[in-house]
Formats: sequence, C-alpha cells, structure tokens
Amino acid sequence: MYGVFDHHRAVSSFPRWVVDDARNCFSQICTSLRTKNEIVFSNLEHFNLYKNKEVLIIGGGPSTNDLELDDVVRDFIWSCNHFYLNPKLKGIKVDLAMLMGEPDIKSKDFLEYRSKYKPYLGFEIHDRWFGYAFDDYDKYFMMHTKFYSKLGIGARMILFAAFLGCNVVKFVGLDGYKSIYAGNHAFEPGKNTLPSSFSEQLYDNQYRYFWKYAIERFPQVQFVNLGGGHEFHEILK
Repeated sequence: MYGVFDHHRAVSSFPRWVVDDARNCFSQICTSLRTKNEIVFSNLEHFNLYKNKEVLIIGGGPSTNDLELDDVVRDFIWSCNHFYLNPKLKGIKVDLAMLMGEPDIKSKDFLEYRSKYKPYLGFEIHDRWFGYAFDDYDKYFMMHTKFYSKLGIGARMILFAAFLGCNVVKFVGLDGYKSIYAGNHAFEPGKNTLPSSFSEQLYDNQYRYFWKYAIERFPQVQFVNLGGGHEFHEILK
C-alpha cells in the first residue's frame, strides 16, 4: 500500500534526498534552504510574514465556487495549480501558489496573472522540473513535506502554513473524490483525473492519518474547513 510518507524519488532518508534533489532541480531559483525533519523549503524572508496570521487555502474542488470571499476573514490567500483560470480568483491577488506538474507556466493566462499580481510560486520535487529552464521571475521557491500521500497539494499546503507559524489555517475546495468522479472542478471544469494507485479506502485512511498528524503536530493551530468534503474533515468539528 502507498504510504503517506512515500515518494518515488526517495533514495535516502528525509530530508537528505529532498535537499539533494533540490540542488539538482532548483539551482536556478533556490540558493538557500530551511531544513527540518518534516519539511524543506526555500529560505525566504517573506515567509516570516505568515507567523501568527490567518491564511485561506483555496483548492480546486467545487466548494471553491460557492465561497463568498468577501465574507472570509484572512490575512493571505494561497492556492494551487490552475487557480488563475477560475473566474473568481483570476481577478484577485493570491499571495502564494503551489504549482505541480500540470500547469503550463509559459501560457498567456498564467503569465498575465503573474505579471499583474506577482504571487510567490512554489514547486515540489517533481520529475518535470529536472532540467527545466526557469525564467528570471524573482518570487519562485521550493517546498517539500515529508508527509506526501495521495491527498493532493492542498493537504501539504495546510502543513506548510502550520510550519510557517500561521495560527489559523482555513481551507476550501478540498472536497474529496465524489466531485472528482463527476468532473466538478473549480479550476478546470470536466477534469476527473485521480492519482495513480488511487482507491477510496486508501484516500479515506490517509485523510484520517493526515488530520491526526496535523492536529497532534500543531495543537496551537486552528484548522477550519469552509468547503465540502466534511466526511474527510470530521475531526475538525
């Protein structure tokens, strides 16, 4: 069974393999790393701004389309992947976004958003980025958590926010696999792709482990679900 700490590139213990891969993969965009037993990320002064702040993390599930952003108290908005295609998000500033292997970061839509709002743009260790010619954008960074799983980048961003010292982490659009089956996606309508080796039982078990890990590791952080997927986030009630 695929474990929550498994990654196909891990050839040594964490964080050693991540540091080694980061040097090979992100030498253009990352010159200094903060390294802990459970996370590795770029050593950027900007990240100090998140301490004791409220961050809203917006995923691609359909509950994102139902959220009234004006009603949500937050200091910063984070999102991921094709967020810049969403009608609601493309016209507001997202402070930070994580980009996995799918988005075309040379596309007109992406570059227009980047030029207008200048978000911090993060990357995990991924085969796509080895040998990739990054441009000279000055707000790129890398981040990789020991916890990996099949839950997607939203779960890992929740951990990232907690590691940076956010005291309230709100999230929306982490709605589970039923909406994925239906192609009900806030950023890419019709998208219904699931991770390799996916099973509902695996997903359920990994979400239970995720929240146990997050709450025990960060008892000082308030985690708040503003969207769907309540069966996966029941522990937050």
